[in-house]
Amino acid sequence: MRHKNSAINEVISAEKFVDQLLEEGSKISFKESNFSDKHVLPPFYDEELYKKGQEFFYKHIWAMFAAKFHGLLAVIAIPTVLKILIFTQKSGNNYSAYVRYMSTIFHMIVWYREDFKPGSNLWKSLAEVNNKHSYASKKSCSAGLNKISQKDMALTQFGFMGFPLCRPEQIGIYHATEEELQAFTHVWRVVGYFMGIEDRFNICSGSVEETREICNLLIDKCFYPAISQRNPDFMKMSSHLCGGLWCMNPFLIHKVIMNYLYDLLQKPTNVNNNNNNTSLVKLPYFKLNIIHTMCYYLLAIALYSTRYSIFRQIFNSLHHLTIWLMETCPFLAYYSFGNTPNTIVKLKL
Repeated sequence: MRHKNSAINEVISAEKFVDQLLEEGSKISFKESNFSDKHVLPPFYDEELYKKGQEFFYKHIWAMFAAKFHGLLAVIAIPTVLKILIFTQKSGNNYSAYVRYMSTIFHMIVWYREDFKPGSNLWKSLAEVNNKHSYASKKSCSAGLNKISQKDMALTQFGFMGFPLCRPEQIGIYHATEEELQAFTHVWRVVGYFMGIEDRFNICSGSVEETREICNLLIDKCFYPAISQRNPDFMKMSSHLCGGLWCMNPFLIHKVIMNYLYDLLQKPTNVNNNNNNTSLVKLPYFKLNIIHTMCYYLLAIALYSTRYSIFRQIFNSLHHLTIWLMETCPFLAYYSFGNTPNTIVKLKL
């Protein structure tokens, strides 16, 4: 009974949080952080917990990238985020999307790899990303568009950590312990803080269960409705995202990925549900041909196979190789875009 009451309280708390985020958070701009070497870490920062969160990421790195890629697709469907992305003209074709999002990936790798100390590469990386957000927000505002809000940043935060929490097995993360999930959410509470998210709007400020419930509510209230609208601009941007990062993973086929994302956003089927709605069939986001259908099921099988450690380790090793190639010799990018100054994306930290 105590467990049931606790779960009810978590749901109520999550609902209050989401209501505040969507109503009040949409009216408040994100914060520009001061990244001087004297800047102190937040009072809730726990070095040991942060490092455990980094270890959890590398334990499931292949599945984590799948989760974050689908999360990023979901984020760009949000109208306010989409408007700013279109305005900045940094991902309006395959090449610009490749440069932008490979840079994002390399920044994220730094957050999971480096020590969190003032003056470190991790510190410099967060400062650079925060400055880019600040510049885009000011430029957008001067053009008569919306600033980047607390809501926008919190929804972006979901893109990096939401699916591993609320759809773990569907995205290939099995047997995660409560301690590992707590450490993972701590990483994103800290990163969110330095990205300018106030603690009252930070998705990861509560318990693991509360954070999971918040993510589920955001899917129901924000991501699923936005993606269901099939905004033509979103279709173009999502296609460029897949087309750009095809150089990293040639299995990123737009229609296949969108169908899998759409399924991720559905409420998980309750096998114990005894109602009479079993005749209802989910319609796919796109109608797939035979080859694309095979690719969809290959993706699903690959993500399912990570429940076995041997397959998880194989996919993780392949992903480490992929990252190394993208840093040293991205041959598919050379094939797609030629030898340009940004074919090999470098972070200047």
